[in-house]
Amino acid sequence: MIMESERPLRIVDFSTHMSGPLASHLLVEMGADVIKVEHPVQGDGNRGNEPRIFGVSDLHVALNSGTRSLTVSTRSPHWPEVVAGVTAWSDAVIIGSRPKDAIRRGLDYHTLLQANSQLVYCLISGFGLAGPWSDYKAHGQTMDALAGRVDVEWENGQPLTRVGWRSAGTSLAGVFAAMGLLAAIVKRDRGGGPQFVHTSIWNSAMWWNWRDVNTWANNDEQWHEYRTLGSRYSMYSTSDGRALLICPLEEIFWGRFCDLTGLVDLRNRGDWTHSMDFGYDDEIPQIADAIGRRSLDEWSGILDEAEIPFAPILTLEEAVKSDHAVANQLLRGTELPDGRAQVAASPVQIFADPDEAGGSVLPDLPPPPDLGSHSDEILQQVGLEHLCGRKLSS
Repeated sequence: MIMESERPLRIVDFSTHMSGPLASHLLVEMGADVIKVEHPVQGDGNRGNEPRIFGVSDLHVALNSGTRSLTVSTRSPHWPEVVAGVTAWSDAVIIGSRPKDAIRRGLDYHTLLQANSQLVYCLISGFGLAGPWSDYKAHGQTMDALAGRVDVEWENGQPLTRVGWRSAGTSLAGVFAAMGLLAAIVKRDRGGGPQFVHTSIWNSAMWWNWRDVNTWANNDEQWHEYRTLGSRYSMYSTSDGRALLICPLEEIFWGRFCDLTGLVDLRNRGDWTHSMDFGYDDEIPQIADAIGRRSLDEWSGILDEAEIPFAPILTLEEAVKSDHAVANQLLRGTELPDGRAQVAASPVQIFADPDEAGGSVLPDLPPPPDLGSHSDEILQQVGLEHLCGRKLSS
């Protein structure tokens, strides 16, 4: 079934928790019609989480806004019929599980292909399709742990995750799944036939470390530490005790920086053979002394006017509440029964006219669906009217 250009992309999401729902959420933001097939009692696993926004789970708001909810139990005698019906309706399905679990639930590629011979099937696994870890149960940060990504701090002889650390694999797998699914749809619609797309949370977490992966694989060492890159790509303290990152790595920027800071004796130092010079340790005290004479706001104005690369080190709260976040539509709204919530908007925006970019206001997403609120509507839409009003639990 080739997608008609006049209708939105049709996605059926059988996944739970984070990676698959994040993939379908990104597709919703790009205009897709997403049906979430959910457990009749638990939903997709994101409905009961804390914290809550106006009484609604933050993950449910963030990942399910704009989707439609169909509830059916895998133990229902009507499960195979419902699965076949929504699969035939779809352009692509998203499955989040180990391959053997997908087979057990009748959600494997070959079974769904019988319902839709031109299906794009996207599988998100925990640890991949092969290897000694492929059958491990996946949860949260376990994939990051086996990807060398968990930052550990020891307190009183016990290992603890560093405060503020966040896993990468679960989110990145959703991003890569959405990207792979869209590429597969293009390939399918150009005559390539049905497509099988796979990404794993572990592979995604490993890819996040791609610099270190490459250097370990080829040179048996890790990539550079940012703190040792050099005096001209480093953080310094301002007079008001804030951290300022300076990056005058190119010759033109270094010259301007030396003029502004009065470091004229350093102006002609540098090897610009490869366009950038990261500096020298003996420059650090002089640069630190110069930066320490002015406040962060003063330096921000001076360096911005001189067009020298720099950045104040902000907290996440400062970045979220900045005027720049507003101008670039970092957040997108959705109306809940008791108030208007805001969620992180997709960083990808698509316009028919480039003149619209940068000035338009993103419309609110439809609210996240109540559990099963679209069941009868969807059953009618996919030709299963005879199941409307029936209890599709076990």
